[in-house]
Amino acid sequence: MKTRLKANLTQPETRRQNRDCGSKVAQRNPPEPLAKLLGQTKAKRTLSRTHADYWEARLFRRAYTQKGKACEINDLYVRIQHGGRREFFALTTTNRDAAARKAADIYKFVTTSGWDATLAKFKPDAQGQAKLDITVGGFVSAVEATRRLRQRTFLNYRNCLRIIVAESFGIREKKDESKFDYRSTNGTGNSKWTSRIDAIRLERLTPNRVNSWKRDRIAGAGHSPAGIAATKRTVNSYIRCARSLFSSSLVRELKQLKLPDLLPFQGVELEESGSVKYVSRLNARALIAAAKNELKDSDPEVYKVFLLGLFAGLRKAEIDLLEWRMIDFADNVIHLAETECLHLKTRDAAADITIDPEVVAELRAFMPKPALKRGKTSPFILESKRPPKPESLRAYYRCKETFNRLNVWLRGKGIRANKPLHELRKEVGAIIATEHGIFAASKFLRHSDITTTARHYADQKERIVVGLGKFLDTSIKPVAESKQAAVG
Repeated sequence: MKTRLKANLTQPETRRQNRDCGSKVAQRNPPEPLAKLLGQTKAKRTLSRTHADYWEARLFRRAYTQKGKACEINDLYVRIQHGGRREFFALTTTNRDAAARKAADIYKFVTTSGWDATLAKFKPDAQGQAKLDITVGGFVSAVEATRRLRQRTFLNYRNCLRIIVAESFGIREKKDESKFDYRSTNGTGNSKWTSRIDAIRLERLTPNRVNSWKRDRIAGAGHSPAGIAATKRTVNSYIRCARSLFSSSLVRELKQLKLPDLLPFQGVELEESGSVKYVSRLNARALIAAAKNELKDSDPEVYKVFLLGLFAGLRKAEIDLLEWRMIDFADNVIHLAETECLHLKTRDAAADITIDPEVVAELRAFMPKPALKRGKTSPFILESKRPPKPESLRAYYRCKETFNRLNVWLRGKGIRANKPLHELRKEVGAIIATEHGIFAASKFLRHSDITTTARHYADQKERIVVGLGKFLDTSIKPVAESKQAAVG
């Protein structure tokens, strides 16, 4: 009896000792399932983010407070970070395996398509959030994807927008980068410069900020009236190009983006930069005679450029890629149209240009003879060793050296403009406006809008004088005195 009682009294202590001993053994040698679980947990930390198991350990349920009590949403959520940005996503399921697979899909999508497309696909109801999440870079990428703009035109518009954004937000060049370094392969240079600009949220570029940028840039021009006028023209050029990215036709193509209610250039007016009308500084008759005497025999390529620029009013790129087959020698007409190499500036640039018979005769003299033509493959009027590059994203001219020689010659004749060759086009436009009116000049120059012609050309080129200067000549007697002398 005493022995049984003693055993009963020591049994709890024995169980406690056994339990303690078992726990120590378990710590030293954990059961196989637990070891596998620990191994799996450790493996998850080394998995790629594209693997569903990586995201399973990062699933959670969002909590909220209702009537003072903490509540939890049944559906699972995940928080994904990429490119310095972090977003929550509702996975709309309580199954952890399905939720992990969906989280992996979202991460793959954001790394390949960007945040704007990801939010549009996986958070379509978060319209307010999507509006705040559109960056300058995301917007210009979406515009480029529409393919509504020629690539070279798009790059020009994008660069103007980036200049406005950079100066508006004080983004300055750092020591380890250069915004002019376009060929860097190690992630520095222009790519770093543009990435900081493209990361700006689009809704931060408000019309008020653009107007402030205008005032600051003009204020930095100093007190010179000429400098201020030049800066205003530069500001207007940047605004015209940048706001073209927000045209109604392009915005209609961007239905997948939630644009800000107030676009950056809404209500932004151009600066009054004074008159930009062309003022003739040359004597066309004397210039034509000099060109024929000095260029026709010594430099026929430059002479051909002179003829096409002054008498046909062609643009530089049009002269560069004009072909012999476009000239109708019988009717004295140039049939200007787009080709595989020539891309015209506007739709209205394609037209039939009537030129003087004397000009046609001058050009015909330079036309290759049939015997020589078989040995030549170039169809262009201007000869050059450089091939055409219609795919070039920057300004490129086959006859760059020929154009440079003509510019030097024109400057020697007193033309001081930045683009002497373009002055020939302006001169013929002014002559036609004087003799035939502004509408005829607009048609000849192939402007898309007559307001462009009216802004740059006056209705007359001839000088108007009052005619009262003759009364300063004292040798001429007044009419009254001459009558009195006749009566006497």
